[in-house]
Amino acid sequence: MSVSKNIPKVEQVWTKLLKEIENNVSNSKRFAIGYNVNLDVVLPAVDFFNKYIEMNNLDISTLEAKDCKEITTIEDLISVFKFHFKDGRAAERFVTDSKLYKKLTTFFIENIDHKFLLGGNAGLMANSLSENGIPVLLAGIKGPILEKLIHKKVEFPKCEFVGEETKKENQQKLIKWYIENGIEFGENSDQIHLILEYKEGSSFGGLTAGRTNRFIISNDYFNAKMKTMKLFKSQITSYQPTDIVVTGIHLGDGLEKQDRLQLVDQFADNIKTLDPEIPLHFEFASVANLGFLEKIVNKVLPLIDSVGINEQELSSIAISLGKYSNEEIESIRNSSPPIKLISQVMYDTFSKFENTKLSRIHFHCLGYHMIGQNPDIWEDSYNAVAAGSLKASTQASGFTLEEAIEMDNFATEKLEFNERSWKLDQVNWNNDGIMRDFNIENIKFFWAPVAPCKIPIKTVGLGDAISITGFMNSNKKKKKN
Repeated sequence: MSVSKNIPKVEQVWTKLLKEIENNVSNSKRFAIGYNVNLDVVLPAVDFFNKYIEMNNLDISTLEAKDCKEITTIEDLISVFKFHFKDGRAAERFVTDSKLYKKLTTFFIENIDHKFLLGGNAGLMANSLSENGIPVLLAGIKGPILEKLIHKKVEFPKCEFVGEETKKENQQKLIKWYIENGIEFGENSDQIHLILEYKEGSSFGGLTAGRTNRFIISNDYFNAKMKTMKLFKSQITSYQPTDIVVTGIHLGDGLEKQDRLQLVDQFADNIKTLDPEIPLHFEFASVANLGFLEKIVNKVLPLIDSVGINEQELSSIAISLGKYSNEEIESIRNSSPPIKLISQVMYDTFSKFENTKLSRIHFHCLGYHMIGQNPDIWEDSYNAVAAGSLKASTQASGFTLEEAIEMDNFATEKLEFNERSWKLDQVNWNNDGIMRDFNIENIKFFWAPVAPCKIPIKTVGLGDAISITGFMNSNKKKKKN
């Protein structure tokens, strides 16, 4: 028997959620974010592959849909794409062959309609914060195209010696300073990532996409090696942020084994230098190599206060926990997975890192969002999970909330708390009848429905926007004197 009897209308849900987030974000917040920012090139995936296959006279009839940790050939790329395409799963992979990647980028420039967008988890979250009027320092490098895409109020690390000299002299000093900090800087410093988007129901290689999503590839060694960590560390103390966000380590997936494991150590060591009193959020992303994933989980999660994850990333954590069956792992990867299973994996993650800083997990999928947290450390998160839900619907649709309410572009069938295994006395209803909270031992969970956009205009960067919206609406409890 379902907990709720009637499925609410989209407008009812949004009106209730909106009440939770009005006037919640403190105007005293200021964020510092590192480390990845790049140029996203958005392409229609099926058109891209079909044209590339035709113009290069490729035979893909024998290529199976299978996953792999890294891409070294065009055959690898097509096989991995097919693997994720059939289920409509978001994924990101590194192309280790620089010549192949250059060939792919040259091809799309000459043959495929495309558009440039700001990319990189850190860059996207910085823009979201600035659009909400929150000051933010972004550890990254912007080239000539990114310069036009990044919000004008996003601050970048400054070099202290730039003064009254001529622009040319300042630029020469700036380039030297970047090089001394291990950063290659030049006119072509925009790192390009290819975002291959597809619609639910589209066909490729005899397969049909299970849902609208995207597949991302890059050959971005600059961000993969996280070369702005030193830059970030040198500036963050003087900036005096109230909140810190770190992300981008997933790009190390394409490095050699020794380099990627060393990268995790460097990433963790850098986190240890940050003020432990400042709330620290880590944004997860797709990782293919299990050894790399396990080291990130074991070395990074104990050092951070909060983490943002989707169903694919939570399934990876579940694998690293080593206690879930293959059937359960596949269930976690559904677009709207069982609430009881998801909350249990989140609880087990907290249990594994019980005596560490980790005290908040923000999970988001197509059908709902859920924040699990230590209630002794964080204030109630109705407002945070509500804000993330609204952001998911509006950003995917490309419209404001007011515009979106008037449109018939949102599914309503998932707008109910329909986990049959819950008993009524286990779930507290918010007084508006839309949101829920419940406890598993000492962890409190906050749940909100999402009205999925039927025809999403934008999928890339959605998880980043959801997580940062939730985090900026979250507050740690003040310590008692």
